[in-house]
Amino acid sequence: MSEQSGVQVVVRLRPMSERELKGNTLPVVTASTEKKEVTVIKGSGARTLRSTFAFDDVFTSFSTQKEVFDQTLAPVIGDVLNGYESTVFAYGQTGTGKTHTMEGDLNVSEDRGVIPRAAFDVFRRLRADDAYVEFDVSASFLEIYNEELCDLLVDCDFEDLAAVKAKSKELRLVEDPVGAGKKKGRGVFVMGLTEEPVRSPEDVLTLMARASERRRVGETKMNKQSSRSHCVFTMSVRSRRALPDGSHMECAGKLHMVDLAGSECAKSAGGGDLDQARERERKNINQSLLTLGRVITLLKNGGKAKGERIPYRDSKLTRLLQESLGGRCKTCVIATVSPSAMSADETLSTLQYAQGAHGIVNKPVAASMLKLNVEGAGRPQTARGDGTNPGMTGQTQQDWAEMETRMHYLETQAEEAAAALARKHAEHAALVSRAETAEGKVDAAEKAALLAEAQRAATLEQLEDATAENERLGALLAARVRTEEALT
Repeated sequence: MSEQSGVQVVVRLRPMSERELKGNTLPVVTASTEKKEVTVIKGSGARTLRSTFAFDDVFTSFSTQKEVFDQTLAPVIGDVLNGYESTVFAYGQTGTGKTHTMEGDLNVSEDRGVIPRAAFDVFRRLRADDAYVEFDVSASFLEIYNEELCDLLVDCDFEDLAAVKAKSKELRLVEDPVGAGKKKGRGVFVMGLTEEPVRSPEDVLTLMARASERRRVGETKMNKQSSRSHCVFTMSVRSRRALPDGSHMECAGKLHMVDLAGSECAKSAGGGDLDQARERERKNINQSLLTLGRVITLLKNGGKAKGERIPYRDSKLTRLLQESLGGRCKTCVIATVSPSAMSADETLSTLQYAQGAHGIVNKPVAASMLKLNVEGAGRPQTARGDGTNPGMTGQTQQDWAEMETRMHYLETQAEEAAAALARKHAEHAALVSRAETAEGKVDAAEKAALLAEAQRAATLEQLEDATAENERLGALLAARVRTEEALT
């Protein structure tokens, strides 16, 4: 019998961009990794509203790619190897770092995102455990562009648009109901999608590089390399593990990693300057994300238990994520946000969506899962600023409020920097302790070697003495023999 599992929700706040710094943009969003809170300040003076959201984990500009992976995907890799189906997806406004979080820089190990790190971790665990007598791993890469499915790993020339469209028409979303007849059911899947076998994490990096070249990106005012499509990278892991009693356990788990296209309003994206194709992309992206928001809201309000219709089928994205939201998957949502005042509305919307997903309950197929809901994480708290100094003009009050906001942002950044330094110091102290322990062992080994050398020298000296004594006795014996021969 499966246990209930809450959707894990984390937030990552990116640093101010060069464009924002040059434009002297006001930073209005702060985050605390210790308190696991994100705060948004909107308005100024008497109209200031401060909204605080609590999540399972919060990451800032001082958080590394490794830290994000360790707190999101690393805990569920073992579950995938035990037969679970798990999903992690990045959600947020365009230009907030979703693709950086999911993929990162494939050529720099420290900058790799959660997808390549998951591949390395899966193979490391499979190879490190001698109990695995057999395993095979495969990968697929699906793109949803303008509500059309596209296989990014299909064997065809992507410059030939006719061939690509013909291949895309062969892809179909199919639902294999869970518990249909005697079968376990696959849920919703894409029929005809290429599944490439991979034998090492390097094979996964090669597939990702190939798919990234084919993925549709475009330039907007918010992002020079804006993803214009949703992408779903799936690793399927089938394994056979020997048990102590001599039997074997066969497992088939899947890890879905979803990089959603960023939401964007018409004004931020370029307004009337957008061509028709780019505007169509924007509308389709926003429509699918709007449907995702409706699904999250209905699930949060208990619509599924009440028998209400959940609009999974209103977009291909939500239909594909059906098992991840209120279904049988273990799910983690990474919400990415910007600190800029220009994105305050979109940031609040992202955090509210993430807060909604925080209350969704899934029912994983196998075993159990640790529930990561944060106690007391309810609706955002708000507080009004006073701004009632009668000696200030309106402009002065606004300047003062902006200065306070900047000071609050810098203070929070300083606190986060100190926390990051403390973590690095703890890691350094652990390394120093290990090094000192190793040095102690080396010193002990050197002393043991010196003692052994001294014992060896003493033994050699004794051997030389014994050899000399033997030679003396031999000479005496020979003289005695000669004497006896002379007497006879």
